[in-house]
Amino acid sequence: MTDSPVTVRHVTVDYEWALEGKPPGSYNDYEVLSHSDGLSLGIFDEIRSRYATGATGDQPQVTIAFAATRQPDEGISYYVVLALQNEWSGHRDGTNRKIYRTRWYYVPYDQLAGQRISYEALYDAFKDLADTRPPTVAVRAHAPLPEDDGLYGDATSAAALLMTGKHVCVLGADGVSMIERLRFVDEVAALLPYGMRTRLTAATWVSATAGHKIRLSFAKHAAEGTHVVAWRQGAPIPAAEPLAREYAALLNGHRVPPRELVERLAEKTSPISFDETGCLKARNLLEDCALPDAERVSRVVPEEPRELDTLPKQPPPLVPERPPITRLVGSLRMATQNSEATDRLRALLAAVETREDRLVLQSALYEHRCFESPVGRFDDPGPRYAALAKAAFTADTCRTDIADALLDGSTTPKPVKAVIRTMRGERPWWQRVVPGRAAKYVTSGSALLVGLVLFLFSVMSFFAGPEDPVASPVDTATPVVTEVRRLITVHAQQSDRYLADIYAQMLRNQGYRSEVREFTDLDPAHPHLVITASTASYPGYHAVLTPPPVRNVLVFNAGKIKPDQLPDELNAADAVVAVRTDFPDEDRLKAAYPRLKVTWMSQKDIVGALEKGDVVMAILPSGLPLTFEQSTLLDEVLPARTIHVMGKNLPPGVEASLNGVSAQLVEEWQAGPAGVDPQESARKSADLLMPPGPAPVAVSPPPMATISGGESGGSGVPGAVLLFVVSILLMAVGLFGLLRSPSYVPGER
Repeated sequence: MTDSPVTVRHVTVDYEWALEGKPPGSYNDYEVLSHSDGLSLGIFDEIRSRYATGATGDQPQVTIAFAATRQPDEGISYYVVLALQNEWSGHRDGTNRKIYRTRWYYVPYDQLAGQRISYEALYDAFKDLADTRPPTVAVRAHAPLPEDDGLYGDATSAAALLMTGKHVCVLGADGVSMIERLRFVDEVAALLPYGMRTRLTAATWVSATAGHKIRLSFAKHAAEGTHVVAWRQGAPIPAAEPLAREYAALLNGHRVPPRELVERLAEKTSPISFDETGCLKARNLLEDCALPDAERVSRVVPEEPRELDTLPKQPPPLVPERPPITRLVGSLRMATQNSEATDRLRALLAAVETREDRLVLQSALYEHRCFESPVGRFDDPGPRYAALAKAAFTADTCRTDIADALLDGSTTPKPVKAVIRTMRGERPWWQRVVPGRAAKYVTSGSALLVGLVLFLFSVMSFFAGPEDPVASPVDTATPVVTEVRRLITVHAQQSDRYLADIYAQMLRNQGYRSEVREFTDLDPAHPHLVITASTASYPGYHAVLTPPPVRNVLVFNAGKIKPDQLPDELNAADAVVAVRTDFPDEDRLKAAYPRLKVTWMSQKDIVGALEKGDVVMAILPSGLPLTFEQSTLLDEVLPARTIHVMGKNLPPGVEASLNGVSAQLVEEWQAGPAGVDPQESARKSADLLMPPGPAPVAVSPPPMATISGGESGGSGVPGAVLLFVVSILLMAVGLFGLLRSPSYVPGER
């Protein structure tokens, strides 16, 4: 649907920007070349890396992401992020490959919310800016509402499958233009509450082999564990995903016109995530939006007019329908903030009027553990538990089976049990054991008896004489325990960073400070480790680890490519080879094969991609038990290396502990990083090899001296005096309680 020029309305928005690329002739990877001052370089670089799609080529693409920042004394600020990819800069890098640019734009979400701004409108606003960046841009607001025949189908399937929390990939749209794919993303987003755009990520194209984090994407092949939507054919909703099936049923129910449904969903602008709680909240919002007006309010039928009634007829007033208890219960369970829980609890309590309402609320209390979530997550939940119990249990509804079950349940909050017992007329246990005023006599008598015992004990202490001499510190100051956390550096080249990170984390787990450096500050006077291929350069160092030589070799899927085709494949324009995330020889490989594209994956993902045929070539260590064919084609490019770990001035016990895990360490290191983040994989491997323990401490005990009984503190008198005072107080309290009992009539003795 196209708006007429008269009805088009624009909204002026601020934005932040970043330019991704590489300098001409550079051998480095892509990086942020320049950016605005509103956000830090770290934020731009993190978002750029996190939402990389792996898509390359001359075809321009669009990536949609989000960012969230928290400023001191302020809440969370959300940004809708738009990346315009694959713009050729006109330059080439050091390997003669074209350098592409990606322009990132960050738009504050609060300036978009409530304006029904589409992703296509953002693309139109930014696509022609290039290097001319005005401080604000005008974005087309009130996106056109889709027609009835174009709304449901593929977009419905995709929106429902997003409720599973898994990624959704659209296949079969290779020949569709980028702008059409972007409009499809808009259609899917229109079927979600607008607040989910604070968490939605999408891309008009991703690489089939990239380990991307895009939630809704287009590609040639879908990764394992991803829901697939066939272009123009939709997708069945798995029976094992009940929430997705409910969402699809609500979208396909046609209880309100699609245009009106989309307009209502656009009004739901509170941020919502794609986790289990957020998806359930989105489903409840959709259910509310899908209700026809007739079910949202009930009209009161006016009385029959009297024959002599000459007053003008007034339209019947609209009385809001009392929301069902079950819906209010679901709304309360979805509360994620304290203010939301307060408002929704108030609405639920106000709606409980009849006996049937109370029985429904009782069932909800039993089923949802008295709303432990969310009530129990916030401070001072007792009054809220009590209010819920008072609404559910009255004199005529407090003796149900559910009430009995709650009283017997060990997890039932105490305020709920107290309300039920009060409604039943039950007294506290101590009143049942000691009826009437007898409790007062028991309490007062107990205080009197304890006071008398303490009094006798204190009197005996007065005549016990001084205690034996004891050892006491000469200095009366409290001894100070000084924690010792020495710094142990690990020196390594970037190619050995994975192994260095494992050692650094193991040292931290032993209680030492540790960091990895690239041979910039090798101080022999301080404890450190070096990871090197040359032991001759470090005389006097102790060998901590000497693993067998490592050689990376070319492996390939013989079912997809023949050995004699490998040379041509390595030199092809679209050649792709998969390597581990700790691969050290990228520069040597690119110098020998400039047109070869390197894709970084974990070893497990590489094996899976080779088996499925997503990639036909990979580079892996030769010692792994793999079933793929190997080639010697890259042996001269990828030399064998022997890595040594050497130690100097290590604290006592550190070298022995590191030697103790050397065999398991070699196995973990040769297996490589388990994911796309080598540092995180190194931390997990180190925690497995050497679990964290207490930090080493050094305690300097103060000198001790013998103090005679005549000095202050040597006698038992101060303790006896304290006992004497306490005993007198307890006896006074006991006597006061007995004599001050209201059972005495004034004047009676």
